[in-house]
Amino acid sequence: MNTLLFPTDFTTTTEAPLAWARLFARKTGATITLLHVYQPIVPDTTLPSVADPGAGIAVSTPASLELETISRQNLEALATSLQSEGFSVDADWRVGSVEDEIIDAAKQYRADLIVMGRSDLSTFFDRLSGTSVSDVVDNVRCPVLVVPTPDESGKATYPAEIKSIAYAMQPQTQQSDVARQTDSLVNAFDATLMILTEEQMKHTLADLIVMELYPQTGFLDKLFHPNYAAALITKSDVPVLVYHQPD
Repeated sequence: MNTLLFPTDFTTTTEAPLAWARLFARKTGATITLLHVYQPIVPDTTLPSVADPGAGIAVSTPASLELETISRQNLEALATSLQSEGFSVDADWRVGSVEDEIIDAAKQYRADLIVMGRSDLSTFFDRLSGTSVSDVVDNVRCPVLVVPTPDESGKATYPAEIKSIAYAMQPQTQQSDVARQTDSLVNAFDATLMILTEEQMKHTLADLIVMELYPQTGFLDKLFHPNYAAALITKSDVPVLVYHQPD
């Protein structure tokens, strides 16, 4: 593994996926490429500006520039912090659609892995960006590690080590797929591999789940061959490493 892409919005939901990015980079020697996609706040010209009397709630241009500066400083600070820990780090600051820029960056840097947090909470950033982990997973070709982030209780998934890996076996999965997707992980982490059926996946206590994403062609395919394993991406309490079918 050469490049690990880590998109971040600098919120508290960054902490858990960043811990996993550190773990994978430390084990593989990959460079962590930090990505922040800035979402400019466009003033609503139908509302009074901050300078106007009354309830002015539109964001002024200076305020927008200040937010941009802060986001750049946050990215630089995170890169510096990781470098001080001994990681090889690149940083990329962009303006645009979060989903589109993540997909573009994955192609540009030829990412071997994307690490993203998945929150069940609807944050301001979620609403503003209009993107989701599932959108990125569906549109990139490299593996994506989806990490559940803290819920209202503050519980998060921080790995001290990966000791057990569960592979979500599906009807379409070939044994060669399992080996291709897990051999390097088992060796890197000296972990135990469990190959489990969809039913068994509901009760796994593994540290990491690995699965292959199989696109479904239409309503009948979903009806007669429901992809229970794919639901792990949005429901699992354990991080899920998602692979795609080879081109």
